[in-house]
Amino acid sequence: MTLKPGFQFAEAQLLLEMAQHAYAGTPSLTEVVATCGVPPVPDPSSNWTIRKDLTPTSSTLLDNYWQVWQNQSDSTQYAIAVRGTVASAASVLADLLFPLINARFDVKLGSISLPFYLARDEGDSAVKAGVHSGFALSLLLMLFTTDSPLFVTLALLAEQGNDVYVTGHSQGASIATLLTSLVRHSTDVFKGPAYKTYTFAPAKGGNDHYAYDYAQLAGVDGYAWAVTSTQDWVPQAPFALEWISDLNTPNPLRGFNGSPNPEAMIALGSVVADGESAVNRVRDDAVRRLKQRVGSLSLRLTSETIHLKAADLGAANATPITGSTISDVIQQILDQIQASLNYADVGALLPLFATPGGNPTDGTPGCQTLDYFWQHHLGNYLKYMKQQYGS
Repeated sequence: MTLKPGFQFAEAQLLLEMAQHAYAGTPSLTEVVATCGVPPVPDPSSNWTIRKDLTPTSSTLLDNYWQVWQNQSDSTQYAIAVRGTVASAASVLADLLFPLINARFDVKLGSISLPFYLARDEGDSAVKAGVHSGFALSLLLMLFTTDSPLFVTLALLAEQGNDVYVTGHSQGASIATLLTSLVRHSTDVFKGPAYKTYTFAPAKGGNDHYAYDYAQLAGVDGYAWAVTSTQDWVPQAPFALEWISDLNTPNPLRGFNGSPNPEAMIALGSVVADGESAVNRVRDDAVRRLKQRVGSLSLRLTSETIHLKAADLGAANATPITGSTISDVIQQILDQIQASLNYADVGALLPLFATPGGNPTDGTPGCQTLDYFWQHHLGNYLKYMKQQYGS
């Protein structure tokens, strides 16, 4: 069955249910009981079952986890549901590693070079597509670690030429966005399936150039939907700090070669110097924290059991891939850091017009009366989606 373009309510509800199911059995920052005013999310249709042989039994070192589903009524249809942030330091860390990195580079795993292409080649553009470093690192760990590396699963689905849905909520939605870019750009590796993506409450996954690329890649044709509540704060994060260096050139402040326009700089006066100093200070602090925090992660990766052989990555030999080889990816991430913190919304937006306010105090014993994620819960997303798009 070929996937159809455009927003399909039945598809969206099914994938929202899968995104919720990915949290099952794990304490979530967004976990809440139905009696606290959030409608329950039903289990996915019984026509769909989890492929245990393609789903990892444990999470990555950043607590990333995903489930692979298969349609029992149409065995050529699969879905990959990426779990969002859970209540662990490692999972929260992935959200906080937010400096932008280049959206297009080659990952070196020993003698193997693999395209990690999340955007097109922009040539000599002064501004290039950039993505959230924590979400990119999460995706890389998903591709190459756990007992069911996602790279192997994607290659298997590509060989069979299946239809593949991609979904996720919150952090999982942002990672699912990057995953969508990867499978659509890395055609030599994952060519074959038809892909369609529904994300729910994604945090900003990249800059404006990345958003442009994603829109042309899948959003314009109706194959990449971002469902966002107007009262949810998570899709507003991380904070975007746009400055002169984030503007395309030439512009009135900088000429064709990127050099500052002296007259414009004089006219702006202290705004230029003070603003640039402040932005640089925030950016440099974020980069410093990124480097500090991934150091221990790199060390832990060296002792990680890796269930990959070189042949799984396209090499002619079956040499085992080691944890030390995977840990080298950390430095490769750091080598791609951009001098920018300019984030943008990504995907074809499907807005849910939500009622303002926090969780209601219904008097139920044990019900939270202060829930910063109340508008973020998938139960509320499903409620509003039914009301506004269910017909």
